Amino acid sequence: MRWLARRTWSVTPENPRLAQAFRTEERAGFMLAALVRTACVLAAALWIALTSNYRGGAYAFVVGEALLLAAVGALQFELARRRINPPWLKYFWAIFDCALLTLVIMARNPFVEGGPPPSTILRESLILLYLVFLVQAAFTFSPRLVGWCGLCIIAGWTVVLFWVMGKPGVFFDLGLPDESGIRAYAARYANPFYFPLSKWLIEVFAVALLTFGLAIAVARSRRLVAQATHAERARSNLARHFSPNMVETLSLSDQPFDRVRRQNAAVLFADIRDFTRFAEGANPDDVVDLLRAFHALLQNEVFEAQGTLDKVMGDGLMATFGVPVSGSADAARALRCARGMLRAIEQWNAERQTIGLDPIRIGIGIHYGPVVAGNVGSEQRMAFEVIGDTVNTASRLQGLSKELGVRLAISAEAIAAATREMGDTAPSITEGLKTHGDMNVRGRETAITVYSLA
Repeated sequence: MRWLARRTWSVTPENPRLAQAFRTEERAGFMLAALVRTACVLAAALWIALTSNYRGGAYAFVVGEALLLAAVGALQFELARRRINPPWLKYFWAIFDCALLTLVIMARNPFVEGGPPPSTILRESLILLYLVFLVQAAFTFSPRLVGWCGLCIIAGWTVVLFWVMGKPGVFFDLGLPDESGIRAYAARYANPFYFPLSKWLIEVFAVALLTFGLAIAVARSRRLVAQATHAERARSNLARHFSPNMVETLSLSDQPFDRVRRQNAAVLFADIRDFTRFAEGANPDDVVDLLRAFHALLQNEVFEAQGTLDKVMGDGLMATFGVPVSGSADAARALRCARGMLRAIEQWNAERQTIGLDPIRIGIGIHYGPVVAGNVGSEQRMAFEVIGDTVNTASRLQGLSKELGVRLAISAEAIAAATREMGDTAPSITEGLKTHGDMNVRGRETAITVYSLA
């Protein structure tokens, strides 16, 4: 579907309906992430409660920190559930979460004397705790929030770095090999007040890389969803007019569907005879049911003949054969379609008579010749149209079929084209047709040779 893909990339993915769907999924993802995060933190709090060696106030302080983080997650879930989620709030929560975790990491348990030096915070890679928020942001299906959360994490970890660096007794360097040798470096690293800046730099780089990767993945996912949605909508629109195999051909085509073209095609018009008189005295529901059944029946025959359903016009329709893609038997397929329509109506009438309903009579007109096809209309209302004298003549032939008292009126041009296309097998589709000679058709200056099928 390469030509459809080009259109998709040129259209802003955030069209109103799709944007609303994404916002709904962002909210649902945020709720899910907040729920999972709360459950994980509560599980961690339970683990701490069961395994901690702390007692009294020290124990309560540690468990309280975990419960505080869980409570914030529960608050986020509840606000999202109540639909209190303005666009800016998710960015605020990213700042708040990272700031809160930063404070928790830097907080010293006031009920514990001594304890490890602050430098151990950086050496124990507590930055991994922040990744919970990054995963939560990814759940929202928002690449901007993922990027923002990554920046908040790096900012929070940088605050921890400077806080540790400002503590008395703490010393640091880049942690790179130097002339002092491995023994001196090992002795330095064994000192709990020492930490290498290279470790912090690697962690920040890893978070930045992970943030970038997640943001790109989420953005690509959104774009693929938008592309698939647009392509499916385009296929659905095509399916209203074209047979399934033609839909597949157009979907895979590199040629733009709306390019104006001039080509030969067969045009077929069909409508119900005396429908106006029937509709005046019938129940509106019966009228609509009749039209639906009629169009479904004839549309099936159009698609069976690999034609295009160009228009549905109340009690009639227009079909083309050879638009938008010319075939090797367009006129023959139009004639075959007309015969299929007549057979389908005969079978339908037999069913209607069994339940006491009046038979339906139809008239069909077919002409073959040059047409112009392309988009017609304005930016607000655009439609793919097939126009030209061939279309007008086919419509007049359909009207002429009623005057002649026949079911099908077809031009000599269509018969000649079908004969050329079918060769030796042409008699099978032209059987039963009789000529009426040259006839004047309304709207044409020159006469046209007309054939008919009673």
